[in-house]
Amino acid sequence: MRTVGFKTRARTVDHLGREQIADVPTAISELWKNSYDAYARSASLTIFDVDPLVVTLADDGHGMNVDELIDRWLVVGTESKLFGDGRSEDDRDGLEKRTRQGQKGIGRLSSAHLGPLMLLVTKRKQQKMAGALIDWRLFENPFLILSDIEIPVIEFDDPTEIAEFLPLMAEALLENVLGTSRADERSHRMIDAWTKYDLATQVEGRDGDKKKPSETIVTACRSFQLAEDYLRPWGVWSGFSEKGTALVVSGASDEFTALLPSNSQFATAKEDKARFRTTLGSFVDPLYDPARPEVNAAKPDFEYGVFVSSEGTPSKIIGSAAEFNRSLTDRMEHVVDGRIDENGVFEGQIKSFGKWRKIGSEYRIPPPREFVVPSGTGASLGPVDVYIATFEQEQKNSTHTPMEFEYLKQHASSHAGLMIYRNGLRVLPYGREDNDFFEIEKRRSINAGREYWNARRIFGRIAISRELNPNLKDKAGREGFIVNRAAKSLKALIINILKTTAYDYFGSSSDDRASEIKETQLNFAELKAKEAQANLRKKQRKDFRKNLKARTTSLPSISERLQADIAATRIEVADDIPIAQERLEAAQASIAELRLPGAPSPLGTLEEEYRSYRRAMTELNQMVADFSTSIATAVERIHPPSPEEIVLKQIQRNEGQLTSRVTRWSKEIRVLQDAERVRIGDLVTERNKLLREETMPLVEQTASGRLSLNAASKSILEAKNRIDAENELLFQNYLLALENLKESIDIQAIAVLGGEENSELRSTVDRLNGLAQLGITVEFLDHELHSHDAVIDDGIQRLRKKLRGDQDLEQLAMGYAGLKQILDFLGPLRMAGRPQPRDLSGEYIYNYISDFFRRTVMSSGIKIIATPAFRRFNVFDQPSRLLPVFVNLVNNSIYWLINERVAAPEIVLDVRGAEVILADNGPGVDELDFKRLFTLFFTRKIDGGRGVGLYLSQANLAAGGHTIRYVQDDDRKVLSGANFAMKFRGANINE
Repeated sequence: MRTVGFKTRARTVDHLGREQIADVPTAISELWKNSYDAYARSASLTIFDVDPLVVTLADDGHGMNVDELIDRWLVVGTESKLFGDGRSEDDRDGLEKRTRQGQKGIGRLSSAHLGPLMLLVTKRKQQKMAGALIDWRLFENPFLILSDIEIPVIEFDDPTEIAEFLPLMAEALLENVLGTSRADERSHRMIDAWTKYDLATQVEGRDGDKKKPSETIVTACRSFQLAEDYLRPWGVWSGFSEKGTALVVSGASDEFTALLPSNSQFATAKEDKARFRTTLGSFVDPLYDPARPEVNAAKPDFEYGVFVSSEGTPSKIIGSAAEFNRSLTDRMEHVVDGRIDENGVFEGQIKSFGKWRKIGSEYRIPPPREFVVPSGTGASLGPVDVYIATFEQEQKNSTHTPMEFEYLKQHASSHAGLMIYRNGLRVLPYGREDNDFFEIEKRRSINAGREYWNARRIFGRIAISRELNPNLKDKAGREGFIVNRAAKSLKALIINILKTTAYDYFGSSSDDRASEIKETQLNFAELKAKEAQANLRKKQRKDFRKNLKARTTSLPSISERLQADIAATRIEVADDIPIAQERLEAAQASIAELRLPGAPSPLGTLEEEYRSYRRAMTELNQMVADFSTSIATAVERIHPPSPEEIVLKQIQRNEGQLTSRVTRWSKEIRVLQDAERVRIGDLVTERNKLLREETMPLVEQTASGRLSLNAASKSILEAKNRIDAENELLFQNYLLALENLKESIDIQAIAVLGGEENSELRSTVDRLNGLAQLGITVEFLDHELHSHDAVIDDGIQRLRKKLRGDQDLEQLAMGYAGLKQILDFLGPLRMAGRPQPRDLSGEYIYNYISDFFRRTVMSSGIKIIATPAFRRFNVFDQPSRLLPVFVNLVNNSIYWLINERVAAPEIVLDVRGAEVILADNGPGVDELDFKRLFTLFFTRKIDGGRGVGLYLSQANLAAGGHTIRYVQDDDRKVLSGANFAMKFRGANINE
């Protein structure tokens, strides 16, 4: 009998490393976890857009010295991750103790997936640097013995020495291919192994021109140039850190090219880039919430990022997803949040359609009936934190606003998935689109409505930990958990939660959905109507702006032409009358073309331009009206012998003008109708195909036995009802619009008018609320100022005794006296308590106003005059109601008299008939502003105007049964400017 040992081929390393890892993002994830285990605070991957492609993976972990590099990194399956944690406090560098993420000591081999040729450089704090050069293609040769391969390792003091050592390291590495100058057995085995491998690849490839693997390795090693940029991401090189490790990989995998800017538009590149983002974008748990009492969730002190360096400028393309976090998902309309305990029972809270149905630990889901809780050290699951959020797929069913809905949709592609995190770091491949561990899509294919959850529209994570869930162990290739009782239990319990929440709250069979969807769809229909109304107003404003500009531009030339035509017209004899009439009609037609209906409200920035347009149109209309009057006068003077002929010609001319305009409109209508027929035809074709496109996959699913006949029939009926409802919404509303047009109902006018009224009402309510708050604040300040009045006055008197004749003190006292006077005038306006009505005479009102504005009128030379009739007038009401009206009106008059620099400015208080008049000789109010004069926040003041005064004046007077109006008739004005007439209920007026 003999005993023999295993012989390990070099290819074993390739099997354990490159071939075990699914793709490059997974490999990067494994290497970042190694950085985390080395107590790094940050790790990065930088892709250099050069040929051949180079990537650098760097961290600021504790690093290694040369002995650790040889005895640990270059030893497969080290014991450090199996028998406790031998890392010191110095290694932790002030960080809290971390649970190791690696278990098997082979995660470093995943670096082979990044690319073939790799330079490793590393440094411990206060120790020398160490480096190694590896070409992973050496381990693809099945004829090599693993122990025959030797890796060149160096130790050095300064980072700049790396470039000097690199050629020597490359030649030392190539001895594994070319052999050594010594004719020993190892060298002989090396040469023989590469001869066989080169020949085998040539035969297998059936391509005589194919380059031999040995030649590829030799070329790559000897041509490798280490640019300074490749090491700049490493903190040791750039001087930002005393420790850390960097891997510089040359000839990097083609998967990295998807992230280069030059390839961003290729379809395959987009898919690869999406895989990078979904795998690495949430490497650290983004849904951790320190305010939630979770047992497994954690937020490691670990930053990460993927950068692309193109033309020397690095840019971050993937990193810690600050824009996606718990604050975003908590806003989603559906949330499941809780914990599975050791007995498999879920307890937590649930929100559906934006309403929390159960909070705290009120929502309880027992395990499935057939579930047996696993026990024992090798089978138990342990507690698991669960957090899942989502939102409705269609806006019409969602309680989110359109803006929120669109924002959430944008995040679905890059952050959707039900992920698993261990101690705060991602466990792959869970949550990726190609992984359906919890059978979400499988159940959805059976009945999408009832099962509800959608892998592409689910935002969630399951939090586990090495300490509480030790039996959830990863497979060597990171294809998920090893299939054991703990993993099976986790799967069964999570599926049970997904199914139960769907049946209870979210899915088509839940009572909540039936009740909520009806209201949500009504709200959505109202929202869409408001959007359509807003779009219509927007279109109206845009069209109005365009037409206003066109008319304003053409007005001067048209005015000049009409003025010339009118000036050139002479009516001396009867034959001149038809010519003059034709020119008048042409002028009137020109004015009709210049008319601009449909002015939006409010005009906003268009107001000044519209005012200019109106002034020009008024002048033009007046000119044509004068021309018409002159023609009428001439006709009366001449008395044409055949007036009926003139009338007939005028009818014919006007008929031709009308026909021309109607024909033009008719052509525009036909063009729009033709385009609409095509659109409706395409829409009908599209809607007719929709049911077949959606339900044809059910045929194959039924044939294969994956779907029952009843389930398929139910899905078809659900799809049919949904599409029918959508069709009804599309086409019935279209028919109603056509019927309204047939009945000559002006849909646009109704929509625009209703939209303007609703918008104005909402704005008014908001502003009134703000105004009420302002009033409360002013009332409070008035009370507080008066409460401190005595203290301030006493303090000033005491200072006067101490500082007799001090000018600064006198100036302070004068300023305070002025302030106190203003406060005293506010006394009658105070609303607190129960304001008592009293007799208010015109004399009292005049004196109050005169005192209130004494300084202003004296400095500006304004006269405030009260006629005897006004002084005799009196009314029984609250001072706090009426005095502010007169203060506001006089204040407005003073503003315009001063700003318009009116000569001999004056304000008159008078009585005319049953009305009290307050008038000034200022510029008055523009006719365009009559309708908005008493609306809230309307003002023409350039500085200091709030648009509140006249609104409050009207509201105050209305509260007492009084009225106010602006006098528009010049014959009834007291002065040439603004004139306001007030009618007081129960007033005693004695002119």
